[in-house]
Amino acid sequence: MAPQPRLAVESIPGKRPYQEDSVFADVLTDGRTLVAVADGMGGHAAGEVASALALSTLQDALAEGRELGDAFRLANERVHRMASEPGKQGMGTTMTAVLVDGSEFRVANVGDSRVYLVSASGIRQLTDDHSFVAEAMKRGQSKADAMATPWRDALTRSIGTEEEVDVDVFGPFPLESDSAFVICSDGLYKTLTDDDLRDLFVRSGGPRGAAQAMVSAAFDGGSDDNISVAIAEYGEVPRDTAPTTMVLSFDREAAGKESPATLLDQPAIPSQPAADLDVASAAIETAADEGALVAGLPMGALVAVGLVVAAVVAILVFGG
Repeated sequence: MAPQPRLAVESIPGKRPYQEDSVFADVLTDGRTLVAVADGMGGHAAGEVASALALSTLQDALAEGRELGDAFRLANERVHRMASEPGKQGMGTTMTAVLVDGSEFRVANVGDSRVYLVSASGIRQLTDDHSFVAEAMKRGQSKADAMATPWRDALTRSIGTEEEVDVDVFGPFPLESDSAFVICSDGLYKTLTDDDLRDLFVRSGGPRGAAQAMVSAAFDGGSDDNISVAIAEYGEVPRDTAPTTMVLSFDREAAGKESPATLLDQPAIPSQPAADLDVASAAIETAADEGALVAGLPMGALVAVGLVVAAVVAILVFGG
């Protein structure tokens, strides 16, 4: 039996005035886990309706016992039917989903939203983009040239724009231990590389932190689209560990950007009587002589000892 997943979603309008993406990540009533993203198109009055309708239909159809591919086709029928209504002509949506059933999973996709699998071995894209850019690259055109055309955002397949749709369905595949599915809209991956996504994931403490970090990085990186991601982690993908030793360095900005000249302008420290300095030196030597005892203490105790010695020196030297 597969472990329970840790789930997270994050979705923002980004620089757009409205949100056309819809996301879903939850355990269904039959125990299967569904994680999906839909990226609507057609404007505020239609795109958000298309993506929401597609995802709700997907959930209902799976609950009724339909296969994943059939559930996608039903979503296409419903969105296409609604697209004939006034104000919704031409609306449609991408839809990409992972369905985990016990120790197996299936993937389905229409459009250019993506599924990635992250594990200790790296990151892999599991879906094919149904877009002009992807098709042009398959024919040998460079990505830069394909992205420079007026059709760079055009889809070759989508939910709802045609009466029938060809759905990519993959699986079942065995569920890998200590792995995670990352499902996202193009607003995320068009700004971040696959390596960026993996690095952000392994630096996070969990799916929630990873989702937030990815969306924030895409936004800061200049994404001009809605940005959405849904994550399901099974077990725990190995994270990058933090350094065990903190390297301390002088930060001139943190120090108030004081220049050497400014520091030299500070008033001189009054000289202290030799007797006081001798007492301070004796205190330091005593601490050094006790080094064998201090060396066995934990770091917190060492810091405490250092602070005490520093305080004694300061009082004796500076007359505090």
